[in-house]
Amino acid sequence: MGFFAGCLILYVLGGPRVMGGDIAAWQAVIPVLVLCAATAFRSTLPPLAVAVGTVTVTVEMTSSGGLGPVLIYTDLLYAAALYGATWLCRLLQVGTVAVTLATTIALVALGNRSEGVTTGVIVALLLISPVWTGVLIRNHKEQADAERERAAQINRLAELDRKTVLQTERTRMARELHDLVANHLSAIAIHSSAVLSLTEAKRAAEADKGENGEKGERGDGEEDPVLRALAVIRENSVQGLTEMRRMVVLLRSDRGVDDDWDRPQLNALGALVEQARPAADAAALTLHTEFPEAFPEVSSVIEVTAYRIVQEALTNVLKHAAAGRVRIRCEAGVEQLTISVDSPLSRPDGRVRQRPVAQLTTGAGAGLAGMSERAALVGGVFDAGPDRTAPGRWRVRAVLPLTQNS
Repeated sequence: MGFFAGCLILYVLGGPRVMGGDIAAWQAVIPVLVLCAATAFRSTLPPLAVAVGTVTVTVEMTSSGGLGPVLIYTDLLYAAALYGATWLCRLLQVGTVAVTLATTIALVALGNRSEGVTTGVIVALLLISPVWTGVLIRNHKEQADAERERAAQINRLAELDRKTVLQTERTRMARELHDLVANHLSAIAIHSSAVLSLTEAKRAAEADKGENGEKGERGDGEEDPVLRALAVIRENSVQGLTEMRRMVVLLRSDRGVDDDWDRPQLNALGALVEQARPAADAAALTLHTEFPEAFPEVSSVIEVTAYRIVQEALTNVLKHAAAGRVRIRCEAGVEQLTISVDSPLSRPDGRVRQRPVAQLTTGAGAGLAGMSERAALVGGVFDAGPDRTAPGRWRVRAVLPLTQNS
């Protein structure tokens, strides 16, 4: 439409002379309409558009020689050089130069030399100029595309190198965990099991002697505190060894945690507290839990985060808390899950426990930092320190959003 409107303006301003002489209006309009139709598919079918334009302009130049069709034809040449195939672009470069030279030589040979050269320059501007302009822009575009592809390839190689380095570091960490921590846990489990086995065998032998009338002592039915402590040590070491092996497998794998991963669950918090009761009883700590009857369904990330925070908080309580009452609370709201663990900082008689608060925060820095990082990764809030509302008590509190995607 733009080209057609421009040709009409030329016709109005320049009259029949511009449009090809004293001809009927419909004769001047038909070539313009054909070339305007060709411009509709100049970028999708450049060879067809150029062919239609060449035939139309050739017929127009031999009959009337209007200026409007020639101007539209220059745009077709430019589009063909820019969007066409490589062979078409080369053909246009050679063809336009050849046509220009042939026209100039023929006009010089047949007519006035100065008019022939002037006409040759005009033909060059109308044919060679749009083609070479399209070629120049095409080369810049191809060079830019090549640079973008090269940059994308460099990014892919850098990402591959990063993943390789990351996997190598994960493998090294898995090896160190297996060789150092896992071996120590295995030794603890084996030795505690051996002590329990020897003790049970000794008790069985003493029982057999008692039944045979030999001198021996029977148990009074009460469980030996040492054996109970050994049983707790064995249970915790075996469980820790199992989780350590799972972590080693996870570190060696290039996949993340999937649905088959045996992850801790919120429903297992009660079992976690019960497992810590023997150690708490030995430290004169009373564990009191306040859990909802049924935990809401949350994402696996929130579930693991909540479980590990409670686990680490209980570990810190068993290490550092003074004798007294420990309260473990878990409140599930509509949008968030609140976890709090309160433990005594001072003894019931008012004396400060042997480890001051400063030493607690320093000694448990890794644990507190780990809990804080876990909460931050899921968009939660973590706080640990002396409870201002209850002097003499230490509080660990984490608020986790329930909308976290797994």
